[in-house]
Amino acid sequence: MDHHAKVVELPQSPEKRRRKILLITAGIIVVLSLITVLVLSFSPLLAAKNIKVTGTKLINEQQVLKALAPLEGTPLPRISEARVTELLGEQPALEGVVVRAQMPDTLVVEILESTPVAILVDGKTNYLVSDTGTKLKKLGSKDKTKLPKIKASDATKDPEKFKELASVLSGVDEKILGQVSTASLTDAGFVELALPNKHVLIWGNGNNAALKNEVAKIFLKELKEKTLTKKTIDVSNPENPVTY
Repeated sequence: MDHHAKVVELPQSPEKRRRKILLITAGIIVVLSLITVLVLSFSPLLAAKNIKVTGTKLINEQQVLKALAPLEGTPLPRISEARVTELLGEQPALEGVVVRAQMPDTLVVEILESTPVAILVDGKTNYLVSDTGTKLKKLGSKDKTKLPKIKASDATKDPEKFKELASVLSGVDEKILGQVSTASLTDAGFVELALPNKHVLIWGNGNNAALKNEVAKIFLKELKEKTLTKKTIDVSNPENPVTY
């Protein structure tokens, strides 16, 4: 027996060669992708030269642009929503941001704001407030809005009670709210609406809103026609409303 016989290597099967080529190709793609990401992340070619802000109604756009000025010159892929939020700082009306790149050099920041549900009347100052009573924006004398006005009190300082009050007001018909100067919440948790000529509409809680609206409209019509002389209209129990 010949102990010096040569071992002949068999050629790879087409399937193995194809798999090897695919693995090599995939590896090259991964490496090139990593290189591309690194280049784009640090390349001055994609640096933010312009910042565009959208979605601002309550927050001052110029203040936002000033706060985001440090981002100019930063490569767009490296600018995160967390970084933008950090730069904006504490903003009562700010709920979040959406950041996207607009090639080749523009950073677009969409501001997501809280929705105001009412105007808080605190002394001589009016504020737009959220459904928890958070002051979103101080209103100037020229600012116009159709939101209901809520008179500040100890009850409105409680976020849960304020949310309850705002929820009740959302069920009041717009035609009725149009005649309301301010809304308030009593210690008993009843909503009271101040009407013209020192009339008061006691609404109660948020139950039976549809029926309360219908009953209240009847009384308001009587007020308009001056056939109702009583100052207080109580529709908290709309099936048995009273005036006194």
